[in-house]
This record gives sequence, C-alpha cells and structure tokens, in this order.
Amino acid sequence: MTTRTRTAPFILSRRDALRLGGGVAAAAAFGGLSACGTKTEADNPVTLRMTWWGGDARTKAYQGVLAAFGRSHPGITVTADFSGYDGYFDKINANIAGGTAPDLLQMDTALVSEYAGRDVLRPLDEYLGDSLDLSAYPEALLAAGMVDGKLYGVPSGTGGVLVTYDATVLKAAKAAPPTADWSWPDLTAYATKLTKTLGGKVYGVSDGGGDDVGAFQIFLRQRRKDLFTADGALGYVEQDLTEWLTYWDEMRRRHAAPPGDITSAAHNDSAKNPLINGQVAMTFGSGLEISLPPLTDHELDFVPVPAGPAGSAEGQYLSGGVLLSSFARSERAKEAVEIISFLTNDEEAIKIMGLTRGIPPTDRAREIAGAQLAPAQQRALAATNVVAARVTAAEAKAPPSPPKGAGQVKELLFQNNLAVAFKRKTVPAAVKSFFAGATSALS
Repeated sequence: MTTRTRTAPFILSRRDALRLGGGVAAAAAFGGLSACGTKTEADNPVTLRMTWWGGDARTKAYQGVLAAFGRSHPGITVTADFSGYDGYFDKINANIAGGTAPDLLQMDTALVSEYAGRDVLRPLDEYLGDSLDLSAYPEALLAAGMVDGKLYGVPSGTGGVLVTYDATVLKAAKAAPPTADWSWPDLTAYATKLTKTLGGKVYGVSDGGGDDVGAFQIFLRQRRKDLFTADGALGYVEQDLTEWLTYWDEMRRRHAAPPGDITSAAHNDSAKNPLINGQVAMTFGSGLEISLPPLTDHELDFVPVPAGPAGSAEGQYLSGGVLLSSFARSERAKEAVEIISFLTNDEEAIKIMGLTRGIPPTDRAREIAGAQLAPAQQRALAATNVVAARVTAAEAKAPPSPPKGAGQVKELLFQNNLAVAFKRKTVPAAVKSFFAGATSALS
C-alpha cells in the first residue's frame, strides 16, 4: 500500500501570538494525515471544528492527539480553536448566534445542564455501545455529563476534592503532614498550630469559605444536602451557610487562614494562589493537584478534604473533569464522536493527554498514564484513588448538574465570604445578601 501524507498548516495570527502569554488562543488545522484508513474516509474527506479552553500544556496535548487521530483517519480534518477560560463561553454563544458553532466542544460540568436545556448539545446515547465505548466508566462518573437521563457530555477525568499542601515547607518546619482521616475540627487545630509553627509569616491554610465545589459542597454533602436540587433550586438553607461562613470567620480570627486581601488577590488565578506565593502552607480548590505543581519547585502533596462528624455521609463524589460534547445541529456528529472515542480509549491518546484534563477516568487509562507521571502527579493519583475507594464503598452518587445561574451563585458565595473577611458584613448580613442574590440568579 502506498501511503500519501498531507499535513495541514498551523495558523497563528500576530494578534493570537501576542495573546499567548495570558492564555493560548489560536486556530490550527489537524488531520488529513494518511494511514491505511477506510476507502470511505479517503474518498469522502470531511472537515469539522473543535474548540476547548485550557493552558499551554492542555493545548499541546490536544494538538498531539488530533495529529495522532489524523494519521489513522486520513479523510477527517479537524480545525481547532482554543483559548483561556475567560470569555470562552461568550465566544461559544456568539458562534451559536452567528451560525458558526463548533462541531465538537469542551464543556464545563457546571454548565452542561444549561446548554443541554437550550438544545445546544446533542444527546450521545445513540452512539453508546457502537462507535462510543464507555463501558469502563463508573456509572457515578458518567452522571457528570447527564441531564434528564441523557448523556450530553463525556467526562474526561475523575477525581475527588483534595487539599494541596507544601511538603517542603512542612518538612523545613518539622511539622507532621495532615492525614487522610482528618475532620473539620482537626483542620482548625492543625492550621492554627501550623501558623504559629511558621512564625505567623505563613498561614496554615487558604480561606475556603468562598470555594463552592472545592469545599462547601463537600461540607453540605456530609450533611446529606447539596449545592443545588435536581430542579435547580438551592439545596440548603440559611443555617447551613451561617455555619459555614462562621467556621471560616473563626479560622481567620485564629490566623489559621489569611485575611481578605490575600484571598481576593488570588481569585480565579492559579498563578496567584497563596500557596504558590508562599503565603499559606495548604490550599483548597478542585483541580489544583493538576495546575499547581508545575508552578513551583517545592514538593507538593495531597490529602482529601476533611470529613464530617461521626454519622456524616460521605461528602466526596467522582467529579467528571471537563466534558466533550457535540453541537446539536452539527452535520459532523459522527466524526465528533469518533474523536471523543479516540481520546477516551486509544492508548497513544491517553499517554499524550496525561493529566491535562484531570485524573484519567478509567482504571485502564490511569494505569497507562500513571507509568509516565512525575512524582507530584503520582501523589495526586494516589490521593485520588483514596477518594475513589471511599466513594465506591459509600455508593456516593454525583450531585445534580448545576442549573442556569450557578455561575452567579458561585461568585455570590465568594464575594459574601470576602465581605465578612474584610469586615464589611457580619455573617448574618452576608447570608441574607447571598440568599437574596442566589434566589434571583436561579429564578
């Protein structure tokens, strides 16, 4: 057989090049690279468009996978469009309104319900068991991409909510590391003592009061509640939020957690995380076990978020990382699903992606990726396996998909916790303000 190779150009405008420092944004064409594919593919070439958000590492990994896909699917060309998270969904919305929506898009688990409800996403159920094999996925993990019993997005990863700690700082201070079986009172005592051990120059733990998914949701689930109900309302009452904000107000008063200015400066920016800046020894946040290690020379390690009191429910669940979804009106849904399946099941693709979209979602994928992980990633994988074992043993189900308005509710929690930190509001006033704003956002 004679193999013909056609390499599509990588397109990068001057404007895009100038934006690379703050979040990659460019357009690239992949595919058309030949292999011994089917005659149908070779004789009937098609082009589809894929879009995602993420940093340089994720973008480089996606590019590598799409190149590998092109070598085995010579008749499929993929035009890629990528950016940082800020503005990503504004661009998606503009594309949809302008009739230029991508065929395949990376979707946020927090928004899948909203976009499925707007008929933007295509249900993928018709492809299951045929061109899309997800049989190795835990059922609880697939729930992250399901809305009203239909699958609208394939989870890219799994993971629990972890506390990241600076093992280098703890070792220098001769402080014992936290353990996986700790509780919220244990965190208070540990972080308070750690601040004192570090001379008051480094706080024990970052302020988790405004972190909805990375901390507050676990706290609620331990009480058999959740951030949202299945019908899109708040899943908790004022007393629950009062208890939560009071806990973190006390943590700040004890100097176990930092003041508001440190928390505010790091909002939505991993590079400014107070752990990276040497301001705290531990930090809350979902997915930080992936994003933080490349930003520091210190040795980072991980433990699960504290457990609730005796008799509490298991607060952890298997998160879905980011999702891959197909546009509802795409004429290239079949090819989009082929790419999703390739990313999910192909050994080369799994190796290339590594942990750039989270901890791989299946046992096989974790085994393949694990063999090439850096030490910090190996530790993150081990901590995630502890969480996964707990979730499996407890048969803990994933929370309902966040409803439309969830993003506003997330910001309201952060800002009201910050207002208490700056002493602009009392806890009762912050709770009242939050519930008024959240009710409006969800209506």
